[in-house]
Amino acid sequence: MQKFLISDGSDLLSDAAAWRGGYISRLEKKYGCELRFSHIDEAAARALSRREGDYCTVTGSAAARALAYAMRRLARGVKVLVAGLGNSSFVSDAFGADAVNALRRLDRDGAFLTVLPEVRAVTGVDSADVIASLAGAVKPDLVIAADALATTDWRKIGACYQLTTAGIRPGSGTSAGGKCIDGDYIGTRVLAVGVPLICAVDTTEGQRSVIPYDAESVVGECANTIAAAIFAAYS
Repeated sequence: MQKFLISDGSDLLSDAAAWRGGYISRLEKKYGCELRFSHIDEAAARALSRREGDYCTVTGSAAARALAYAMRRLARGVKVLVAGLGNSSFVSDAFGADAVNALRRLDRDGAFLTVLPEVRAVTGVDSADVIASLAGAVKPDLVIAADALATTDWRKIGACYQLTTAGIRPGSGTSAGGKCIDGDYIGTRVLAVGVPLICAVDTTEGQRSVIPYDAESVVGECANTIAAAIFAAYS
């Protein structure tokens, strides 16, 4: 599980309102969806406590075409390695694995490289190390890392997709955060993609994670959408 990359854009926009430089945001409408593209440079990243890079939030139904468009805008690649992050034993955290498996069904010609690194608690190996090792061996020119995200707003569950070139840290939504999967660590360009599928709720006993009652259906639909977008963008 990963914390929100940039939420739905509103919190980032709010933070950036007091920042006068190094932050650019624009809204586009494509294929029936809204796409919020943002760029944060090094200075803005320090001021806003964000990672430097390009970001996009896609909101709307039937989002595969819009996501493919956004992916091509953020990162080009010919030899693409797709990593499905998360613990596949838990429905809400199986998004990454489900997306990779859906892509494998679409990819009949074997155009994509894929890997399911699982989580350190299961394998004893950090996901970033698995991906870095594989990337070093097969030399992709782009790594796509897919993971479930956490939100504090239940209305965002399965309702938007987030992409960034800034990397992703598996488990940062928990106390067991791993190494950051980014271009510096992996050794090639990284595009992180995610969907909010877990809602963090504050209770009198502390913060609790809540998932929708139809989590399996929501996760499956989002995974199929991401897989279709990756296939359309890079095949």
